[in-house]
Amino acid sequence: MKKFTSLLLLILLCTSSALAWDNRGHSTVAYIAERHLTPRAKSNLERYIGNRSITYYASWMDYNRTDPPYDVTHDWHVDYWTNDMRTDAQGNALPPVSTSNLKRIVEEMSDYRSLSDSLVNLHIKCIVHLVGDIHCPVHINFADSRPMRVKEGKKTLKVHAMWDARVLASKHDGTSPMQLSTELDTYTAEQIAAIQKGSIDDWHNESVEYSKRAIEMIPQNQQVSYESYFNSAIEIAENRITVAGYRLAAILNSIFDK
Repeated sequence: MKKFTSLLLLILLCTSSALAWDNRGHSTVAYIAERHLTPRAKSNLERYIGNRSITYYASWMDYNRTDPPYDVTHDWHVDYWTNDMRTDAQGNALPPVSTSNLKRIVEEMSDYRSLSDSLVNLHIKCIVHLVGDIHCPVHINFADSRPMRVKEGKKTLKVHAMWDARVLASKHDGTSPMQLSTELDTYTAEQIAAIQKGSIDDWHNESVEYSKRAIEMIPQNQQVSYESYFNSAIEIAENRITVAGYRLAAILNSIFDK
């Protein structure tokens, strides 16, 4: 019964609108990153994750977001653009949630050898997932954005639901994350180096622009068809997943290649 309950929970989590890229997308990000880790970074990572691939933990934050003691991370997955930022009790603007937590964790990991093994393991899981999240266009949330609806048969879907799996599945249904990572990882060394430049804040601002594109693909107060939307969205999705993979590798190399 316990196994059945756990399986049911996993299924529900995988179909939740909070999952961004779904497991296929997050795993593809991790596979791309793994292909670009330095030998030293891989070796140092193994101390904390054993013989498992970082891909094993790609969706860990989604699967554990409601379970104590990890429920504190429940709202870490979506950022808010400047004019829509959440505020504290005094009305002061709070920083973007995903971005600020990713920055904090990466900073703590700069001296990872001084941390407990269990905390390093937890931080690795968060880094692997949050880098994917901050590159998902609909994880930059515009509270006052236009009504965004996509028509799929008789259903009317919110754009976030479209990105949770349907955009990727529109072209890559049946494609494994490993295979998809091979198909997308085609950039030159010079292109990858350029992608990996900049700060986490820069990457957040870049994602804001992609989020605007995702919104603007739907005319004001209108619906568009599923086919019309994903034909435009798939190119963005493939780009953001690939870029996230290269940047995840850059972060992990900066921490563990020393």
